[in-house]
Amino acid sequence: MRLPGSLAIYRRSLDPYLAAAGGALVLIGLLAVYSATEFPDSARAGFFVRHLVALPIALGAMALAMAVPLRILEDLGMLLYVGAVILLAAVLFVGIEVYGARRWLGVGAFRMQPSELAKLATVIAIAQFLAAKKRDPSRWSTLLPVVGMVLLPLALIVKEPDLGTSGAFAAMGIAMVLWGGLPWLHTLLLLSPIASLILCRHHVLWAVYMLGSIVALWRVRLSWLVLAAFVLVQVGVMVGAPIFWNHLEPYQRVRLTVFEHPERDPSGGGYQIMQSKIAIGSGGVWGKGYLKGSQKALAFLPQQHTDFIYSVVGEEAGFLGCVLTIILFLLVILRGYYLALHCRSPFAGLLAVGIATLLLYHAGVNMAMTVGLLPVTGLPLPFVSYGGSFQISVFAMLGLLLNVSAHRFDY
Repeated sequence: MRLPGSLAIYRRSLDPYLAAAGGALVLIGLLAVYSATEFPDSARAGFFVRHLVALPIALGAMALAMAVPLRILEDLGMLLYVGAVILLAAVLFVGIEVYGARRWLGVGAFRMQPSELAKLATVIAIAQFLAAKKRDPSRWSTLLPVVGMVLLPLALIVKEPDLGTSGAFAAMGIAMVLWGGLPWLHTLLLLSPIASLILCRHHVLWAVYMLGSIVALWRVRLSWLVLAAFVLVQVGVMVGAPIFWNHLEPYQRVRLTVFEHPERDPSGGGYQIMQSKIAIGSGGVWGKGYLKGSQKALAFLPQQHTDFIYSVVGEEAGFLGCVLTIILFLLVILRGYYLALHCRSPFAGLLAVGIATLLLYHAGVNMAMTVGLLPVTGLPLPFVSYGGSFQISVFAMLGLLLNVSAHRFDY
């Protein structure tokens, strides 16, 4: 009896572009992590060995994600989600605190970030929920449970605190309900609180935004009940923004305040982004050469093996290396959406969309952060950054995409 995940199926149906692009990014990551941690007297000495040790575990997670039948994964979706939420709640009480953040669970030398498991579990659970009986996301009976499934882990992760990772849940949730059939108008309504949060510092712009939105929604004949709910939510965001700001950690407030003008605090809050931009800019077109980055070698570049690994790539491989990395990420992400388009199973399609969006969010935010287009968030770069739990979860995501590619014609 041949199993659904047999090697024969993968030989026939495995997406070669997805596998090749993922493998190339892993290779770039190995080279970059070694370059960023190669100095024997550095505090990061030995990190490359740890990275190599974690690699077989990550490959095992990828193999498991490729082998598990999608039907079994669909049946276990809600159970995985509940387990992940329980682990996230446990972090707040018994988690390990590092640099003022409580994000890890651990016993002895073993540590894990439940937020990484929660991302995968939430994608699977939402895909299971939306695929069941082909639920219509435009109905409140479908949309509200999905919003709740996103907000619960998101709120727990914000509490850790980890704003960067929490944003991944919002991006993934919106992409999945949009793919599931949510009309564009409803999608814009879901995104409207983010617009209010961005504009709340500028009262005039916020007032113009509110007036224009109300007029536009009235002209499309939206019900008065929904229109009133829209206004209440926006006013709630406007009033609650200062409260949310006061509950941020000091370092988070600094990152947001120096985002627009890091040069005003070059030795404090603006140091990270300024050094990152210097490193990438100094690489020029061709780069300084492998292992020859001066910003990296002199340890001017902070967190160069994790959050700012893309800056190491830019300094040593130059503009061409940065573009190649972006192209490889686009290939992985676009192949994920392509697979979703060609899946016969609604669950498999939604799963591919959720995972592709998670990778898009992480890669896009990390690379934009290193060049100063977004505030520093502390998000690592998939496949490339040093890390344990994150590396394992990203490899599992790739494994699930390869699983979908092998079984996209199954129903």
